[in-house]
Amino acid sequence: GQGWQNGFLKLQLVRSVLALHMTAGRCLRRSLARSTVLLCLLLPGGDGLEVRAPAAQLQGISGIDFRTPPISASGSAAGARWLQPPHEFRQQPEAQDVSWRKTGALLAGLATFSAALRRPNRGRGGGRIAAAASAGSSAGGEGPIALLTSAAIGISTGLFVVGFEEVIHTLEHLREELPLPILSPLLGAAVVCAIFTIAGSGGLKCVDIKSLKSYLAPGGEKPPEKWPLRAGTNALLAAVTLGSGASLGPEAPAAVLGANAAFAVFQLFAQLAAPSPAVDVAAAEAGAAAGAAPDAEARQFIDTALSGSKIVADMSSGEIDMLEKFFRKVELRMGDVLMNQGDDVRDDEPGLYVTQGGELDVFVKVDTDKDEAGQYGKKVASYSGGGKLLGELAVLFRAPRAASVVATSDCVLWSVDRSSFRAAGGRSQGAMKSLYMSPDSVVASGAAAGVAAGFNAPIAGIFFASEVVRPKDENRLDLTTRLLAAALSAAVVSSFTGGGPAFLQNVDFNWRGGNLELANFALLGIVVGFVSYANSRVAAFAQSSVASIKEQGVPQNLLPFVGAIVTVIVSLCCSGRVQFDGFGALNEVLSKSKDVAGGLAGELSFQPLFESRDAGLTFTVVSLLGLMLSKIFATAFCQASGLVGGAFAPALFTGACLGAAFGRLAAVLAGGAALVSTTSTYTVVGASSMLAANCGVPVTSVVLAVELAGGSSYEATLPLIIGIALATYISSVLLPGLFEGVSREDSLKRYEQQAEDLV
Repeated sequence: GQGWQNGFLKLQLVRSVLALHMTAGRCLRRSLARSTVLLCLLLPGGDGLEVRAPAAQLQGISGIDFRTPPISASGSAAGARWLQPPHEFRQQPEAQDVSWRKTGALLAGLATFSAALRRPNRGRGGGRIAAAASAGSSAGGEGPIALLTSAAIGISTGLFVVGFEEVIHTLEHLREELPLPILSPLLGAAVVCAIFTIAGSGGLKCVDIKSLKSYLAPGGEKPPEKWPLRAGTNALLAAVTLGSGASLGPEAPAAVLGANAAFAVFQLFAQLAAPSPAVDVAAAEAGAAAGAAPDAEARQFIDTALSGSKIVADMSSGEIDMLEKFFRKVELRMGDVLMNQGDDVRDDEPGLYVTQGGELDVFVKVDTDKDEAGQYGKKVASYSGGGKLLGELAVLFRAPRAASVVATSDCVLWSVDRSSFRAAGGRSQGAMKSLYMSPDSVVASGAAAGVAAGFNAPIAGIFFASEVVRPKDENRLDLTTRLLAAALSAAVVSSFTGGGPAFLQNVDFNWRGGNLELANFALLGIVVGFVSYANSRVAAFAQSSVASIKEQGVPQNLLPFVGAIVTVIVSLCCSGRVQFDGFGALNEVLSKSKDVAGGLAGELSFQPLFESRDAGLTFTVVSLLGLMLSKIFATAFCQASGLVGGAFAPALFTGACLGAAFGRLAAVLAGGAALVSTTSTYTVVGASSMLAANCGVPVTSVVLAVELAGGSSYEATLPLIIGIALATYISSVLLPGLFEGVSREDSLKRYEQQAEDLV
């Protein structure tokens, strides 16, 4: 393709479909192969694809236009064929851009769904327990259900973000119709305050990424009632805040929206993938009433045994108390068999046992065809006394017994079946095992899809999830599920909005000065580090100011007016450039600061800052610095007052202003020498450095700078890394240690937590 991003997206879509090819049945492989080659042609900007495969295999994919490669014979592999889109779409680029992108997203989803319907192949030996263990260890994040879950997360997040952005754009159009559009943040704050009054501002905090991780973590609490309504209300608040022009950004709401979509999809697929159907609690209680209920001593045995087991690690204390009521008494005589290895366990049969008294021996047959070790196999363990736990796997999975247990004396036990266990709330552990996904991976996939859709930057979304959500115990296969979710989410949004790079494409981001100019970019990184630290001090001042206003008796629900009032006042001083309008203000900085003419005296004017945005005046160094300070001040009070939005977009804008000012100053001092890159290069380096320093996402900042520029800033990667590294160290480690006495270890911990606190 013509674009770097489109080429990468094609590669990842093909990789995902080829991975699905391994899990599909023979009847699906031809359709999957056709989908693979079609996906290469659906994204705009490509003239075709060279396929290197035997002619017999190519002929098996009917309906594809194969032609001779339009390159020299020496540059083409033997047997290569050239694939081209249908003729009518090559003639109509608009149709290819819209219709084929929509078809591509649909085909990717259908291919994922088709492949996920088939279970992984199981070997001949080892039985179902061995097959389940093999699937969990080898399939990992690429298990069919995990892929289907990730695809659903990506598609649903993309659709949600499309709706979220549509609300913002509608409000922006309405804002332009107002007599005084610059006052629109006050109207937005009024709506936010009304929603806070009705829904309560405290209840909306339960849908952030931290809360979602706690709900999915072992031993975590259950999500609150009406959780989907609260998540939707939070997204609506963010859309109203941004659509009315508050000085915030959309990335945090998009990430939270994606994480909530992932949480909802996971809950749905957990129920579908669970080994047994849902059970009514009343039915389980009736089943328990049929047997002798455990007394206080038996409850103590049961509680002691369960407290050391992982099967209740994801259950609350109330759920464990309910589970204990469902146990029924079982009595055995010496020689009775409690369970036989290989027997299936129905949902209503006793599955989990807790001993109260007696002795039991456990036997395992290594080879079921030989009885050399005895009738039940080799003895591997013995249990005596009370408080012991047997049969945990039977309540988690629909799997046969893994061992035989025989009573060697009279015994008293307490048992519970799989249905009662699930009715009491013991569902998460089994569901996660069935999905082959860790809780953090679920939230990370949603956050990656949200950022990928919000910025049209799927690669940055993946790194964002790794740096912000920070999944624990992940492997490289978990990254595949996150990649699929981000790619499909970006594809869905692009099919509705058209996509494309966010930065202007008629600017030069090249790095011209060679290694000597790296000193300039290093100095820019140092300056960004100082400004970023000052930004954190302004944010602390804003928080203390809003807290003081609250202490004066102003209700919590009315505090958003503080941020709106500050935004309006600052906007009056800079023609509304601090108000959110997507990347419009940042692109204005790019377009109006690239031409440097005149000496240093001409860079000391504030006049461009006060002119309307339609004026053709070029920004000066002083006006850019004034715009940067205005944005910092407005954003700090918007965040402190409780308005819903992110800090990524404001950080990009403030860094862009500082970088543009630095670039113009460097050009003036160099007298137009060729050793200095364009102002646009300094702008993108300043933007990414400020994002890394303010938000704690250094790797995401590098990738996002390249993706937002459509790949045209790739040559400036080394200056990007140098600026980001110095800005991050100075703002997060050096200056806190000098001015606040914070140790290096505490500074690093605070920096690691910085990004997650923003979402």
